[in-house]
Amino acid sequence: MRVQADGYFDGTNRPTREIKTQLGKDEFLKILIVQLQNQDPLNPMEDKDFIAQMAQFSTLEQIQNLGRDFQSLKAMNLVGKMVYGEIDIENSSQVIPVLGRVGSVTYSDGKMYLQVGDYTLSMDELFTVFSEDEAESIEMPNGVD
Repeated sequence: MRVQADGYFDGTNRPTREIKTQLGKDEFLKILIVQLQNQDPLNPMEDKDFIAQMAQFSTLEQIQNLGRDFQSLKAMNLVGKMVYGEIDIENSSQVIPVLGRVGSVTYSDGKMYLQVGDYTLSMDELFTVFSEDEAESIEMPNGVD
């Protein structure tokens, strides 16, 4: 049996860990709770510090809601527009090119998705939104609108 330099027998046994690049409201609240639990009893956190942190928490939540609402508005504005995107095929370097008009928008797992013909594109997979003049000059394959 051959053992690789990293100590694993093959690539399937390697532990995986998802690394978050941004703190969300849940992480902020956890930090605040730990801070309250571990404060010095002889020198407790002052009311104004606690209120300031709660205001920051509220602001963070509102900014996240505003961002989600903006994404929704942006996606809804694309209904009826001609778009081009590429869907990555899992475990492959291949992509599926998607060209067509956005028929509808759905929200799932915290992301907005565009229904283009038979395909579902996430907003991250969208590359181009064509103007009406550009859309009129695009030749669509037979059977595609």
